[in-house]
Amino acid sequence: MSLPAGSEVGARLAALRKAMAERGLDVYLVPSTDEHQSEFVPATAERRQAISGFNGSAGDVAVLADSAHLFVDSRYHLQAEQQTDPALYTVHKLGLDGERDLPAFLADLVSQGKPLRVGFDPFLHNLLAMDQLASVLQGETVSLTPVTGNLVDEVWTDKPAPAQSTVYALPADLTGESAVQKLGRVRAAMQAQGADVLVLSKLDDVAWLTNLRGRDIPHNPVFDAYLVVTDDAAVCFTDNPVPDDVQQALAPAVTFAPGEAFRDRLSALAQAAGDVERRVWLDRQGTSHGVRLLTQGAKPLYQSPNPVGRMKACKNEAEIAASLEGHVRAGCAKVRAFHELAQRLDAGQRLSEADFADLLYGHYAREADFFDLSFPTIAGYGANSAIVHYSYPSAEVLLAPGGLLLVDSGIQIAGATTDDTRTVAIGDATDEQRRLFTHVLRGHIRLAMQRFPKGTSGQTLDVLARSDLWNQGLDYGHGTGHGVGAFLNVHEGPQNISSRGAVPLEVGMIVSDEPGYYKGGWGGIRLENLYVVEQLDALPPHPSGSPWLGFSSLTVLPFEPRMIDAQALAAEERAWLNAYHDRVRETLSPRLDGAARDWLQAACRPV
Repeated sequence: MSLPAGSEVGARLAALRKAMAERGLDVYLVPSTDEHQSEFVPATAERRQAISGFNGSAGDVAVLADSAHLFVDSRYHLQAEQQTDPALYTVHKLGLDGERDLPAFLADLVSQGKPLRVGFDPFLHNLLAMDQLASVLQGETVSLTPVTGNLVDEVWTDKPAPAQSTVYALPADLTGESAVQKLGRVRAAMQAQGADVLVLSKLDDVAWLTNLRGRDIPHNPVFDAYLVVTDDAAVCFTDNPVPDDVQQALAPAVTFAPGEAFRDRLSALAQAAGDVERRVWLDRQGTSHGVRLLTQGAKPLYQSPNPVGRMKACKNEAEIAASLEGHVRAGCAKVRAFHELAQRLDAGQRLSEADFADLLYGHYAREADFFDLSFPTIAGYGANSAIVHYSYPSAEVLLAPGGLLLVDSGIQIAGATTDDTRTVAIGDATDEQRRLFTHVLRGHIRLAMQRFPKGTSGQTLDVLARSDLWNQGLDYGHGTGHGVGAFLNVHEGPQNISSRGAVPLEVGMIVSDEPGYYKGGWGGIRLENLYVVEQLDALPPHPSGSPWLGFSSLTVLPFEPRMIDAQALAAEERAWLNAYHDRVRETLSPRLDGAARDWLQAACRPV
């Protein structure tokens, strides 16, 4: 979907306010997600973008009769400001002193004592978010009102049709486990939880459990579906075409039904069997309030996230092998792209951010089994490199000596999902650029080389990547690391490395390590690899008896040598970096030719 023009946004806002008035609503909420709580949504579900013009992957809108408000976290402070019309929207930059999030904003409206009727589409808000809203929207004159149908859809006259891509199966050498085996593990977890029914709403959960994929959403190889699991059946509700051979291969373990049958079938399934109350397992973050309404009459189980998330997060040997190979192919493509960039700039050619993003895509697409980017490439030069999720490289911003180019990109390929970030100097690096780059690099290395006992959470490890920056009075506003899927979502839970990362890291989990530094008007630096958690058996036993864990790099890509102040690195940090570059060179060199291989050799020289 292209960005709506300001006049389109204004017209849609006016039409939305008319629809609100007809229903007696004072506020209407427009979240960024779809009914499956997806990060990247299909074009037909980009409602928040249609009504605001803001295209970041996260951010919520509240529309009132006389104002409209967009709430974004630190990744999107600059982007939201640039993409919204200040005459139409107030941007709330969460994390800044005195700024309010959406619940606090609504609580302030409640405190004014006026009647307040807040409308929302119940299928677009997960249970956790709804419970948070309900906790602040209390009072005799306050109501939180689910609205049948979506009001943005009513005013979005050129809304795209659903994609409905053909579903296909992944081969066993990429999944490492059959759908039948996965269902066995899921049903064991259901029995332990006392659940009669498990509802899976998230598209990557459905795709992982069935070993099926599709093309409904850009960057995520998933398809539109719900999956309902009981002790003797698993029904996938989808309107997407599913070839007969795919259905036959999964039968009778998994059967298929039209998507339109989901709501009635779930409502019927939730009803008591005789005098026995049905127990339905709903994931508070992965299930919409609309699904909860469909299960009225059953006993909801919210105590734990659904079991698929943790199972999916711990990759098996086949998934890790596919990921390793995928990262090698992505690394080769990116080395060729950076080499070509250097060649063309040295020849005096004028290149823009968009030119480089296109160049990089071309090299990715040359790799066997390339499927898609895993997210829109971030190629931010100069001041734009400070925009954390700068998703639309400009054809007008030229790469000129003196600035930094931050390139955050990844691909979906042959059972793997990749994601890495490198920041490079255009022309000669300044002393300030090298100093700040090296502080960020030290944080990356300190986390990458850390060993830790099983049971350690991402919250505990987060400070390692920030410590050198903190000692300089610097920091970054985003988390240090996120989970990553196996030919699925590039952002995957439940694991993460951040101040809120409470989930212990486990063997087989893939996480990013991406500290950064950003300064508006100056630019930004981010350095990101993906790592898989592995067990370290060579260390002495931990006093508690827990095994030791550590990180093994999946990413094979050099760090910009001209940006590194080697004298500022500790001896063990320098040793780690040289060993890493040795591995990058040995891994990628046999797959590269001529000048690209020479570029790699120079980039991997010891520091």
